[in-house]
Formats: sequence, C-alpha cells, structure tokens
Amino acid sequence: MASSCLTLMEATGIQAYIFSSNRLQENIGASEQVYRSTTLWAFKALEAIGLTHNIEKSTSVHWNYKNEKNAGNTEYQAEFIYAGGGKALILFKDGKPDAIKFTKELTTSILRNAPGLPLAVQHIEFDWESDKLADKHKALQRKLASHKQSRMNSMPRLGLGVTAACESTSLVAVRSTDGEVNIEGTPVKLKLKDEEKTRFVSRETEYKLGWRDAARDHLNNQLGKDVVKQGFDFPSDIDKLGRQMGEESYVAVVHADGNNMGKHFDAIGDRAKSNREYITFYREFSQNVLKVSLRALQTVLKRVLDLIPPKLEKDEVYYKVANKIPLAENHWFPVRPLVFGGDDVTFLCNAQLGVAMAAEYLKEFEEQTETIIGKRLFACAGVAMVKMHYPFSRAYDLSESLCNSAKTFIRKEKNNKDASALDWHFATSGLSGSLQAIRQREYTTPDGQLYLRPLALQKAVTDQTGRYWLEGIQQVLHEFQAEEKDNGKWAKHRNKLIGLRVALREGLQAVEKYRCDYELPNLPELLPGKNATDTGWSGNQCYYFDAIEMLDHHVSLEKKGDEA
Repeated sequence: MASSCLTLMEATGIQAYIFSSNRLQENIGASEQVYRSTTLWAFKALEAIGLTHNIEKSTSVHWNYKNEKNAGNTEYQAEFIYAGGGKALILFKDGKPDAIKFTKELTTSILRNAPGLPLAVQHIEFDWESDKLADKHKALQRKLASHKQSRMNSMPRLGLGVTAACESTSLVAVRSTDGEVNIEGTPVKLKLKDEEKTRFVSRETEYKLGWRDAARDHLNNQLGKDVVKQGFDFPSDIDKLGRQMGEESYVAVVHADGNNMGKHFDAIGDRAKSNREYITFYREFSQNVLKVSLRALQTVLKRVLDLIPPKLEKDEVYYKVANKIPLAENHWFPVRPLVFGGDDVTFLCNAQLGVAMAAEYLKEFEEQTETIIGKRLFACAGVAMVKMHYPFSRAYDLSESLCNSAKTFIRKEKNNKDASALDWHFATSGLSGSLQAIRQREYTTPDGQLYLRPLALQKAVTDQTGRYWLEGIQQVLHEFQAEEKDNGKWAKHRNKLIGLRVALREGLQAVEKYRCDYELPNLPELLPGKNATDTGWSGNQCYYFDAIEMLDHHVSLEKKGDEA
C-alpha cells in the first residue's frame, strides 16, 4: 500500500500577531484571521487543488466533520483529524505530493488574506497498516517544535525616508483608513463610522481591519445570540467597555488556559486500540473541549447580561451593570471576547468585572467538562487590570504571566493535585520588570508578604492557608462591600477601610492602633483559630490587602435584589 502523509500545521506567533496593536478593532480582525488560517482557508485550499475531504460546511463560518467509516483507511484524499485554535492535523491518503501541493495553496491564501501571520508546517510519511498513528503524531509534534525554534524570522522590507509608516506596525503604509480593502470579493470600509481620525496603515493592518466585520459575525453567532437579542453590541473600541466619563477607567485583559491539556491528549494514544480509534477519540475530545469553553463563556456572558436592567427607568440616563458600571451609549456590552474556541480563551472587559468573570469561567469550565467529557478538568486564569489605553501587548503579556503564575501555584502548592486557580494584578501605573520583581518591590514589607495571590478557585477540605477565592477572598469582599441595609459592618467605614492598606504595610501594631483609633470592627474571618482578624496578619503573611485593594474595582456576578 502506498505511504500516506501526516501533516501538522500551526499559526505561530499568534499572541504577537493579535495583540501587537493597541487598537481593539485590529486585534479583533487578527483573531479572526488566526481562526480561519487552519480552518476555513485550509478547507478552501483543499477544494482549490481538487482533493476530497471530510469537512461539511453549512455556512461561510459553520463547519463540521462528515461521518467517516469506523474501520480501515480514510475514504477521503485528505482527512482532517482536528482543526482549530490556529492548529490542524491532516492525513493525506495518497502521500506527500498532495500535502506539498496543499501547503503551497494554503500559504499563498494566508499571504493574501493575513499578511504577516506566520504558518509553520511539517510532514511525516505514514503507513496505515504498519505504523501507529499516535506515535507518528508525537514524532511530528517534536519535528514541528524543532522547526519553529530553528527557523529564521522574516524581516519585513522597511520604507525609505519619504514613505509614511503605519502607526500600528511601523511598516510601510499602503493606504489611508479612508479607503476600502477587498475581503473575499467584498469591499470593506476600513474606518468605523464614529472614527474621526484618518491614519495610514500597512498591508498587514488593512487586512486586520478588513476582517473585523467577519469576526463580529463569528462572535455573534458563536457566543453573542443572547447579547444581541437584548439589543446590545460587542464593542470594537476599548473606550466602549463601560468607561466612566470624567474618571480614570480601567480595562481587564483575562487569559484562561486549561491545565495539563497535553497530557489529556497524550492519554488518548494509550487507550486507542487502532489508528481509526485514535482519530475518533482525538477528534471527539477536541470537539468536546471546544463545546466546554464555548458553553462556559456563554454562561459567564449571560451572568453579566442578567445584571443589566431590561429597560431604562424614566429617571435614568444610562444602563448600568449591577447599578455600578455605566454602559457606553446604552448599548455597548462591557465584554469583548477575542480568542475562543478551545481551552485557551482571552477576553477584555471592564476592570470591575475582570476577576469575577475569570473565577466564574473557571467554575463553569470545571462543571462543563464533567457534564460533556465525563470527568472534571481544570484551568487557570490571569487577570491584568490596566488603564484603558495602556499598551495592549504588554497587558496581554501580563495576563499570560499571571495565568502561568496560577499554574505554578497549583503545581507547587497543591502537591500535583490538579485544581483551578487564578491570579490578578491591578496596575495603577506602568509596569517595570517581571511579575515577580513587581511584587517583590510593591507588595513586600519588612514584616512579610502583603498579597495572597495566586488563589485556588475553591477551598480544599484540609486547606488552612486562606489562599482560595470561593468562600475565601470573595466572601471577604462581600462583607466589605455589604450595604448598611444588609447589616454591613463596614458600610459606615468605607474610607477608613481603604486607608487600612497603609496600616497593613506598616505591620501588626499599626493595624491594631488604626482599628482602635477609628473603632473599626474585626476583619472578616478567613483563617479559623488565628489572630488575622485583629491585625490582618498571621506570621509573615497579610491576608486582607488583596481584598481591600480590589474594593472599588470589583463587581460580583451574583444577582441581588435591585441590582437585577
């Protein structure tokens, strides 16, 4: 039997490509380009060279796998084993020549539709009868990883001194935003209706802007049906994420990622008894992870939507989320998903929603995996809260570092017992140095460590550390924020509570004196049997600085009385 070919491709440098610009509309278009690079454009490339394949499309965006035979070699000339998240694995029945022809067609399409987006591709020959697909897949993954590390980055051609530069990429500008770009035969305007400034853009930027509308339709179809039904739109401008005019507003960049997903995928090879079973199991698990993340994110968006009143009252000027976050122009939703459709998720939101949404997403991720996959999987999240126009790429890098910090916490502090965790950082000024350096400089005193973060999502049975969100720091925040009508002990002491941060920095005795001077109640109980409720400290660890710092920057997703 002639040798088949297994092809693995991956859009590389995704984060740099999507988040290089500080303009949300360009990030949106770039995200759609990454999604299409290994799905819709790959399907079209196969059709262009005349190869039959196992993808069934119902619309320009929706697609699914066709039913395949349960045994034997594939009936298609090209079979997608999985596709999505900027990656794809394809089995070419008739060998490497078809794989090479496909690669040329696809890379040409990407050069036309997503200039500047790198794609790495590797092939390995494979015999269906004698080779184990799982082993070949692992070998191909190693081959692609080596290829990505060794290849030279492309150097863009810079312009002459008399050429204009693109503000987003610093590459040579090819047109102004007053013009249009052709997207799959349709002219698309580059400038938004409410955008006054005309600027020069490079070819890379013009296509990111050109795919912005397709990205909006994709988002509305996948996640936004409830949002759109209620008359709201996802914004393409960071200023529309619930900015409070006249005040300094913040945006949260939330990045969540599944734990040990590589191990879960590797385990498929151990239980598959044949190559066809491996394909079936691998594809099924990939599709289930996609369902999990989409349903989890849909649920979180619905929770935010439930906190917005269904209609304006006569004496109200703005819709508000939980009576606290005003919505820009009454119809912009304060959340914008950017990367979704896998275990790796990134979204922007008003900073007051950031940590609550991240925690809710992790909780839903756990529950949905148990329902859909049949076993509970876990994830971690990082939340970077920065000023509205802070350099976006640096904010995303921070959210990724925070997510990795949460994963490290689980690995080191939980004795390798998997769990969900989150970490966050509230940047009131610029960021200088690594996350560890920032915390050493800004959150460490001679008495010890001011911050508890990262936090496990839920308290373990034997956990006496206080380092958990649900029933832990979240509950402390609820008690601090409770209103007087709800028997809130701190309602009359809100300013003094915020001032307690200074005393916490100065140590135990300063806290006791501060509480005595202003007749403040004991702090909410977080550590049973320890004296943290008197001084805020236990040993060299402060237990309340995190909650107090977030006091004015946190809106719960719990629906309460008149907040509905």
